[in-house]
Amino acid sequence: MNEKNAVKIMTQWLSHKNELGKKPAKIKAVGTFTYDDNDYVILKYKPDLDAKWQVGVVGFDAEGEDCGHTFSEFEEYDEATAKDKCIAMIEYLKQYWKDRFLAELERRDITEEEFESLSEEERKEKWDALGKQDAVRIGSILLEDADIDFDALCNTVITAFRGAEENYKHGDSTLVFEIESNMITVSLMDAPVPNGEAEFYAEGNFLWKEAVEVAKRHRAHIIVAVVNGDGNSIEAACFFTDVMNLCSTETNALGIYTTGTVYQPEFYHEWAKKLRTNEMPIPLWVYLGLIQDENGVSGYTYGLTEFGRLEIELIDSSHSLQEIYDFLYNVCDWLLTEGMYFRDGETLSFTSDDRLTITKSKAIYVDGDSFKINF
Repeated sequence: MNEKNAVKIMTQWLSHKNELGKKPAKIKAVGTFTYDDNDYVILKYKPDLDAKWQVGVVGFDAEGEDCGHTFSEFEEYDEATAKDKCIAMIEYLKQYWKDRFLAELERRDITEEEFESLSEEERKEKWDALGKQDAVRIGSILLEDADIDFDALCNTVITAFRGAEENYKHGDSTLVFEIESNMITVSLMDAPVPNGEAEFYAEGNFLWKEAVEVAKRHRAHIIVAVVNGDGNSIEAACFFTDVMNLCSTETNALGIYTTGTVYQPEFYHEWAKKLRTNEMPIPLWVYLGLIQDENGVSGYTYGLTEFGRLEIELIDSSHSLQEIYDFLYNVCDWLLTEGMYFRDGETLSFTSDDRLTITKSKAIYVDGDSFKINF
């Protein structure tokens, strides 16, 4: 029974977008062993029909339930070394999940020793003590002027969001409506973004050379704000992105100012479409900054704090600008998609042989502390 279930579990695991991304062309259970009171199934699979066999492992507890030890390094299968490779993967997974648990304790300001000393009731009380805090998103849509049909815009927005027509207030220049736990406001301002903020932050958009020039042309803006009363930062970000995207499209916006930069409308529209396929538009939620000097390439994030996480910095790396950007993107996507948190001193491992040290210290390119990764 375990062998049949293992094939199904491994197939599902391989099909995930962050793994093989598809079902294997062939897959077989080829052996079993017991390790640390769990039963394990060794599998071999072919990503494609003409590919070599690769090795994976799936674990089951004493009751025959999936114990969460499903993994593959996409290494070539060798009958003589398959068991040893599986044990190495199991040890990696055990450390990985321990690090995730300790990271969650650190986020909630609980030490491992304190947690172990508490009763189940005390643990729950302490666990819940973090409490719910409103998740807030805010940004501006840059306009040539305020000469737009705001009433028509409001009607379009209300019609686009199911349930909004039942609970909204519409003034001369302000729309307020609620959807579930989200309060959303759209406000037309007949003036530029104060203090030259939009022009200043537009300088950081290395993907849009005309960002500063275009930002200087705006004479009005629309403020969009979303407050999620349940503290669900992902949900708040999704509604915010949808409303910003719709309003900017309907008003032929010059640019979209949020997350520490000014986005080109076409860029924002393309990434916002990702929400329709349940993907996170990471570049719209987290600004990925790059710096190159005589010491190497550095990178940083701006926006992870909106999701209850410290920003990430890579300092004086020997990798290329593109490699730094891709790495930061992948880490942010993993953190938010999987609901993960880092902790000081742990290692980041995308494979069992890969060990990148994570340290918490005063940030260099952003405010407060950050997690430095030695990539």
